[in-house]
Amino acid sequence: MFKTWKKVKSILYLLLSVLCIGYFLVCVLYAGLALSWIWIWPLFAAFCFVRFWMLSRQIKGKTRIKIPLLFRILYSMCFVTGLVVFIYVESLVIGGMNTVPEQDLPYMIVLGAGIRGSAPTRPLLLRMQAAAEYLEDNPETIVIASGGQGPNEDLSEAQCIYEYLVEKGVDPDRILLEDQSKSTEENIRNSFAMIPKDTEKVGILSNGFHIYRATRIAEKQGHDNVCGIPSRTLLPVGIHYTVREFFAIIKLEIFG
Repeated sequence: MFKTWKKVKSILYLLLSVLCIGYFLVCVLYAGLALSWIWIWPLFAAFCFVRFWMLSRQIKGKTRIKIPLLFRILYSMCFVTGLVVFIYVESLVIGGMNTVPEQDLPYMIVLGAGIRGSAPTRPLLLRMQAAAEYLEDNPETIVIASGGQGPNEDLSEAQCIYEYLVEKGVDPDRILLEDQSKSTEENIRNSFAMIPKDTEKVGILSNGFHIYRATRIAEKQGHDNVCGIPSRTLLPVGIHYTVREFFAIIKLEIFG
């Protein structure tokens, strides 16, 4: 029975290794090697393959290395703990993706994303599309287009959002520009500096995978009057972004 379970585990590790490599190649073809944290997939694949190889040698009786019981117990505890924490954090991320936007918000912050030259990346385009739809349905909402200008960008992310919304028929008087921020933390801090402190509720619009972390950052900055407005999370890279959020959220909670 114990040997059968080892065989099952070894097959699962091999399948996971192959899936991780396959997904890594899909992400590279879709978004290129510049995609942030893309290296986690070959790293996962390597870990799974090493575990497959170790279990296979144990099953065949070819390994001479005797792993101390204490080490095995500690490894199992760390693995199970890490898995539980991962599942819990990912449930929060997925919950953020399924947030139902509140209507008639007085202010909405649209978080910037990357630009290639003067063209928005796919994540930013999805955010702008969702912002235009929300503003059309909620004509009293003021929007803050947030995002500075990075390397290889011909204009600020805020300006890109502004031009898109105006093109879609949004009154320019409803759009405020925050074009100095370089990170989500700065996006939120600088945008809230433009919002009256007694504002009852502020919406934060981003891609679905990013909603939980964005609202959590706002809460850590002392803003408990926030709610999420998720735009779509696209496949296939949506899986990568969702997994990547785990590490970003752990970093946020530990280091603030």
